[in-house]
Parts: sequence; structure tokens; C-alpha cells
Amino acid sequence: MKKIIPIASLLLSSSAFAAEHNIGIGLSGSWEQSPYIGEKRQFSLLPLIDYDSQYLFMSGTSGGIHLWQNDNQQFDLAFEYQSFELKPSDNDDSRMKQLERRKATLLSGLAYSIITPYGQFSAEALVDTLNNSQSMSIDVEYAGYLQLSEQLALIPQIGATWYNHKHNRYYYGVSNNESMRSGFASYQPSSSITPYITLTSVYKFNQAWSAVFEYDYNLLSHEVKSSPIVNRTNISTLSAGLLYYF
Repeated sequence: MKKIIPIASLLLSSSAFAAEHNIGIGLSGSWEQSPYIGEKRQFSLLPLIDYDSQYLFMSGTSGGIHLWQNDNQQFDLAFEYQSFELKPSDNDDSRMKQLERRKATLLSGLAYSIITPYGQFSAEALVDTLNNSQSMSIDVEYAGYLQLSEQLALIPQIGATWYNHKHNRYYYGVSNNESMRSGFASYQPSSSITPYITLTSVYKFNQAWSAVFEYDYNLLSHEVKSSPIVNRTNISTLSAGLLYYF
């Protein structure tokens, strides 16, 4: 799934904010649909930090170290908390309760971005640092920046993420043992590509306070939709946050 409110790279590079702020702290809430049978929309409340300096950055559930940067490009060592998980004991479906837990994890890897007159282009390659799923992903994205007024900015994003077969088998596969316990057919998906679109809006109340709203839409791949434990074709996430900038 996508990061929660990943706004730092564009927000802090914009003329409206860069000269005034270095760090923002606050709180964000996220409502996310689950692809799994027997799970409803999940709500999470997390602290929100928006920070970017010469060497370090943090935004939402991601952060890292700037390995190299100039006026419009940067190459980073990136870290990202992937909150997506499956807790069978909390599921409403009796069959899903027979599955093994799928855990959240910490991803790490390399990221590159370039800001052009036409918007920001970025790519990142991440692996499962905690080795929960042996996941690997490659993401490419385009993001625009629209300053609609002195207070309001919009950041539209479009991209796609490739996931390896180990990621898909961990989160969406059904092993032979799980099949025997639950009654689901065994399933071992291959790698896949998930396209997505995101719209982020930032409203600046004054010099210190800003609100961030984000809508994220992921179109699930054939490999994911074909899983017997999945009952959706797409996933939507709505996030909102309030930030105080120093």
C-alpha cells in the first residue's frame, strides 16, 4: 500500500513553504479499505512528521538519508513503514481465522527524484528489511504541484508499483496447510504491477498551522484479485492530518 501523506519532497520544495519552515509535527488519521474477505475499512491514528534538511528527511510513514542532491535532483537511502497486515484473529470470517498472520514490516532501499518544469518524476526500489515477507518492490511516479491560492495547494500523483512473487505469496497466497484448515483453495501468485493515483491537498491556515488531506486509489492486479482470500478489485485510502511548522 501507499505511504501515508508523503508530502515533504514537494511541499518543502515549493516557494510557498520552503522559505518559512523546516519541520512540521502533528497527527494524522487514515481510513483504508482492506482487500481481505471479512475485513472492513481500517482506521489508524499516527503521529505525523514533515521534515527535510540537507542530510535527513521524514514524511508520514517514510524517511531516509540524502546521499546526494543538487537544486532539482536527489538520490536517497529510503526507509518506509508498511502498515499493511492480516490479523486472522480479528477477522469476521471463520475461514480467514484459520490462516497464518501476515505482518507489517519495514522497507528500505534507494530512491531517486528529479523536479522539472513539468512536475516531479521519481523511482524507488525497496526490500523487506525485517524479512517478514522477503518482499521486493519497484515504484515509479509522476507528481505535479498546483498552487491554487496563497493558502491552498494540490499535489496530483500517478504511478505504478511492481511487487515480486514473494510479496504476493506472503500477503495474498494460500499455502497447502492453510487450504486444508480453512477450505480455501491453495494459491501461489506470481509477481504483479499495481497502478495508483493520489490526490493530496495542503491548506495553510497561517504561518504555523497547515492541514493535509489525501485520497489514494490502488487498482489491484489480476494476481491479487484472483486470490481466494481477496474480495475487492481496488483499494481506497483517505487520510487527513494537522501539522504545526516551526
